[in-house]
Amino acid sequence: MSAALLLARLNGVRKQGSGWRADCPNGHNKARGSLSVVEADDGRVMLHCFACNDTPGILHALGLQMADLFPGRIKDTSPEGRKGTTEAFKHNGWGAALGVLDREATVVLIAANDMQAGNPLPGNDVMRVRLAARRITQAREALR
Repeated sequence: MSAALLLARLNGVRKQGSGWRADCPNGHNKARGSLSVVEADDGRVMLHCFACNDTPGILHALGLQMADLFPGRIKDTSPEGRKGTTEAFKHNGWGAALGVLDREATVVLIAANDMQAGNPLPGNDVMRVRLAARRITQAREALR
């Protein structure tokens, strides 16, 4: 399967770097543009959602299987070939991770301002700050 066929099944698709960003179809609907998609030189399609981190769930929501992301045998299985593909995916993931960091830092800033003003955070806001912290941690891991 080519990236174009996968992208046709997604919403909110936009080009970013050497890949694309899209809305994750996995049902959380809280992180628009959180799905990073890259097509490697050998035709493999790689995806990662910075909100749910659930590739099998994403594929299930699209009616796909993991094997659909691969065109056939991997052509360059050398360490250099694998490293090049990994680096391309990381490079595209950096843009997605920075977008997540920007959005989630805004959530944390709003909560901090409310707390500084002496306003207690309602339970749902506390849960949202915890979610922001998890997403920031995931984004940090992607940037390593």
